[in-house]
Formats: sequence, structure tokens, C-alpha cells
Amino acid sequence: MKDENIKLYSMLSRLPFPRSYVGKIMLVAFLGIHLPLLSLIFYFVISSYVNLIFKFYTLSVAILATILGTAITLYLLYHILAPVNLTSTMLRQYVSEKKKPNLPTNFTDEAGKLMADVQYTVNHLDEVISSLERSTMTDYLTGVYNRYACEMRLGEDIARVMRVGETASLAMLDIDDFKAINDKYGHDRGDVCLKKIVEIIKNNIRQGDWIARWGGDEFMIMLFNSDESSSVKIIERVESALKEEPNAILFNGIKLTLSVGICQYNGQDDAEVFFRKVDSALLLAKKRGKGQVVCYSDISMSNLQTGST
Repeated sequence: MKDENIKLYSMLSRLPFPRSYVGKIMLVAFLGIHLPLLSLIFYFVISSYVNLIFKFYTLSVAILATILGTAITLYLLYHILAPVNLTSTMLRQYVSEKKKPNLPTNFTDEAGKLMADVQYTVNHLDEVISSLERSTMTDYLTGVYNRYACEMRLGEDIARVMRVGETASLAMLDIDDFKAINDKYGHDRGDVCLKKIVEIIKNNIRQGDWIARWGGDEFMIMLFNSDESSSVKIIERVESALKEEPNAILFNGIKLTLSVGICQYNGQDDAEVFFRKVDSALLLAKKRGKGQVVCYSDISMSNLQTGST
């Protein structure tokens, strides 16, 4: 049921300028503060019997007082509205990046209760989602392994690879400009993007390899019987399929490209060390620009060369 109290807000929200909620409140305050001054000016204009010098001095004082009052009021309003603005920003970050908010919960007025309630609700929601994901082992959107399942499989597979002496590599992928897609075109388009990437990856890796959504726009691919060189070829096949996809340019000029880090298992590392290596390769790939592939061995070789010079 529509609340009658938001009718005025509904009308103000249609204004093309200012667009932000804080800006609209500032505009209302600005108009309210200037109403007495405008009334005084109107009165002096229509009053012929008021002394001109008196008008001048009175208006001067009124204008200066109004300017000072406006500045103080807008400054204080901006900071008083900070809890609403902060809560909105934190919620957007949670929706787009799954970054949990860290809002203050010690205030007792309406704005303070809003922050505390949002913090409690998001914490509870995140726990429920994590619990559900752990119980299902699959990512709700893409249908591949979720982060919890990825950690489980990675530990198990590393133990097996170490035991039998098998070659294996781990690739970590990040979708370039994914936040820009979400911000500009909405999360529905972002979801389409994630599903399309997963579909292309699944069609271009081998049977027995697996893919997991690590979080947000990051994915893990475990590649068995594959050294770094072979893994690079598999990733190149994925990128080639992405470029050939008819809907590869889905977002008015934003191309779907991938930054990728790859690390071949050395037969000794545990899952945490193995992950840190592939993560460092991905970070370097992202620093180099969009659509880059970096192998961990390249980083190690570069460090050795730097140390020897």
C-alpha cells in the first residue's frame, strides 16, 4: 500500500535537477530560507512611503543575514544527512560488490536507528546467504561451484595431485569493467554478463576441469593435466570464443574482456599458498590493462632477474 506521506517526495523526485536526495533537501532549505527576504523585497517594491535609505540598509542587512544563514544551514544539513547518504552508499556496495557495510550502531535517533537496522539486516542476510551457499555448494546465479565449494575442491584436488604426481594449473579470471556495466546498465545486465562468461568458459574447458565463482566478477578454473603453457592456450580459446560471440559487445561499446592469472602447481604448496600465487598473477594482469594474461612463473622469473642485476 502506498504511503500518503511520500506524495511530496514523489513529486520532488521527478525534478530533473538536483538529482540526488541530498540535493533536493538542500534546494527546499534554500527556498525556505530565502522566502522572508523575497517577501521583504516585494514589500519594499510596492511600498512608496518607506524611506529609500531605510530600504537600502534594511535590505543590505537582510541579504547578508540570509547569505550567512543559508551557508550555515546548508553546511549543517549536509552533515546531518550524512547517515542517510552513507547508508545508501554502503547498501549499493553490498549489492554490487558483496562488501558488507560497517555502519555505526550507537546512535538512538531515527537516522541512527536506520543505520543500526540496516547493519543488522545485512549481517543477518549475509549469514543466511552464506549458509545456503554452503549447503547447496553451487552459485545461485551461474550454477557453477560457489566459493565454499571451490575451497573444498581445491584442497581435495591439491592433495590428490600431490599424491599421484599429476600436473595441474589454477586460473583466476576477473571480468574487466564489470562494475561499470552494473553501475551504468543495472544488475540485470550484469547478471546476463556473468551467465554468458560462464557459458563460454564451460564450452571451452575440458571434461574433468571445473569452474567456480569466487565472488562478484571473479572465477576460478582448475585445469588438470595442464601446465602453464597449455593453460594459457585454454584461456586464449575462451577469449577467442568471447570475441566471436555475437553478443560480445552487449553494452554500447563496453567489450567483455578478461584479466587472467595462472599458476602451475609445484607439488608442494598448500591450497592457501597456491591461491596467493594465482591471485598475485591476476593482480599483475589487472595492473597491465584489460584482457591481459599473466603466469606466476613470469613473476618469479622477473624477481630472479631483478635480484641478479
